[in-house]
Amino acid sequence: MTHLFLNFGYGLGIVALVIKDVLWLRAILAISQFSLATTALLMHNHNAAFWNMTFVVINLYHVVRIIRERRPIELPDELNDLYNRIFPSMSKKEFFYFWQIGNTCRVVDELLIREGERQENVSLILSGKVDIIKAHGKIAELSRGSFVAEMSFLTGDPASADVRAAGTVELISWPQEKLRGLKQLNSGLYMKIQHILGKDLAGKVKASSGG
Repeated sequence: MTHLFLNFGYGLGIVALVIKDVLWLRAILAISQFSLATTALLMHNHNAAFWNMTFVVINLYHVVRIIRERRPIELPDELNDLYNRIFPSMSKKEFFYFWQIGNTCRVVDELLIREGERQENVSLILSGKVDIIKAHGKIAELSRGSFVAEMSFLTGDPASADVRAAGTVELISWPQEKLRGLKQLNSGLYMKIQHILGKDLAGKVKASSGG
């Protein structure tokens, strides 16, 4: 019986060496090390049994973690249209993470951005409308799915116009400093955010020029 557990454990260890999928690698290593721990117990080698069981626990922890990470994410119904229209370049996991670092708020007839001032946040309109105002009056109106202050984030320049909520407006905002921090933490996600903001800005420029 001892030789059976010993050979089974080492055999699975060899199998693990050729497996590329991390989940299966961890699972097979856990089984292999459990078999070796059983062998050690049968041989009354408690020290080897202890260390092999420690490896079993570590690998099982990673198996559970990987399974949780791979679970499909179901977005709330109220976010599906925004995800499909604006954020399809992100995985749902990336989108959910990005959304979680934002803060939602509701304002009423409030001046959100003053022309000439540097902005600390990038915002996305969730409901309601905002007016874009220059010295000669209102030049545009933005609604659900439009970003606010994305030019400030992309260029670092102060705001080029006033932005005022027209009635009740719900927004989600991300601190620009936190978004820039993603450049080191998650460069792939940072590049996707830049692309999305750039696309939104290009669409506004095209609409303002009558294109």
